[in-house]
Amino acid sequence: MKPFRARIRMLLPPPLLLVLFLLFDLGTRGPNMLDLHRLMDRPVLSATALVTGGLSLYLVISGLLRLVCNHTTINALHPARTTTLITDGCYAFSRNPVYLGFVGIQLSVAMLSGSTLGLLISPLLMVLITLLHIQPEEEEIARRFGEQWKRYREQTPRWLTWRLRFGRSR
Repeated sequence: MKPFRARIRMLLPPPLLLVLFLLFDLGTRGPNMLDLHRLMDRPVLSATALVTGGLSLYLVISGLLRLVCNHTTINALHPARTTTLITDGCYAFSRNPVYLGFVGIQLSVAMLSGSTLGLLISPLLMVLITLLHIQPEEEEIARRFGEQWKRYREQTPRWLTWRLRFGRSR
């Protein structure tokens, strides 16, 4: 990895990226960050935001728990400490459920706060996470797990699959 990109990566770990984007969402709304009257007037938007936020929080927690329960690192800055390739649970439909959850939380806060700019910059969060964290992590994981990683990468999308898996037939 190039030195500049590696420095930026260390300065902006994924949780900090999320916090910065959340602050942007709230900051672009001004003094009326969470206008309860607006939320009550738009029940579909509010419900969508709350469901998105809830599912996203579930992804973050369940993804981190899978890592902890399998005694592997949760620190994105040190992918060389990965001891286990987790491919089940929430990792069966996304190679990065924690990061997917981060993006969902950011979208949810943007919706709840009414930040149109926050909604528009969500793809930037995905790009930054991909370039700064996912790609370096995947390079290290490919070195550590070889063919097992290759099979998993071919079966499971980086962000999200639209196919539901109710069992695998082989």
